[in-house]
Amino acid sequence: MESTSKEIIIIRLRLIDLIKSFFIDKPDAELLSRWRGTFSALSKEQISPLLDKAVRDVSRQLGEKSLETIQDEYYSLFVDPFGENHVNLVASHYFDGRNYGETLVSIRDVFLASKVVKDEEVKEPEDSLVIMFDLLGTLIDMEKDGEQTAVAQQQIIGDYLVPFVEKLRPAISDNPSADFYAAVIEFVRGYLDLEKGLSDFSD
Repeated sequence: MESTSKEIIIIRLRLIDLIKSFFIDKPDAELLSRWRGTFSALSKEQISPLLDKAVRDVSRQLGEKSLETIQDEYYSLFVDPFGENHVNLVASHYFDGRNYGETLVSIRDVFLASKVVKDEEVKEPEDSLVIMFDLLGTLIDMEKDGEQTAVAQQQIIGDYLVPFVEKLRPAISDNPSADFYAAVIEFVRGYLDLEKGLSDFSD
């Protein structure tokens, strides 16, 4: 069972890295090629109904859209601060009605309790989507050294990531500039639905 557990950890970390790659920076040709290869491989697997459908949708979008189109969508949604289609990727914005709210304080408590320190060079706050997934990945990776992080994983998934993504979903899915990322956010939802079960492997 030990090797199986390690294989599950590797799969989870790869999927988390994949999710982060959609939001960290504007995609380039190399990243687009990697996305296409990854989703082509994922589309041949049967994981869960929700995730499988999301994989098919993202794969279809990747086949139809050019790099320039996806880059324009990324810029419109996540870079242009004055654009009418801008989407905030910080949890406090949705839970507290403003950035740097109580949600950020709570997430920082999770970091502190888990003894995980955010890189000082990273500008995004701890309650940003990418940083929270980064925390989840760090907690999962810590299990390789025998550390028990299941409780913290379930906390970050159940208390923060799942409700955050549910609030973020309409901001993206109902956005006229979010054709590709509407499919991506469904993939994120599908993964988190799977994670709610996968985190139990650490118990």
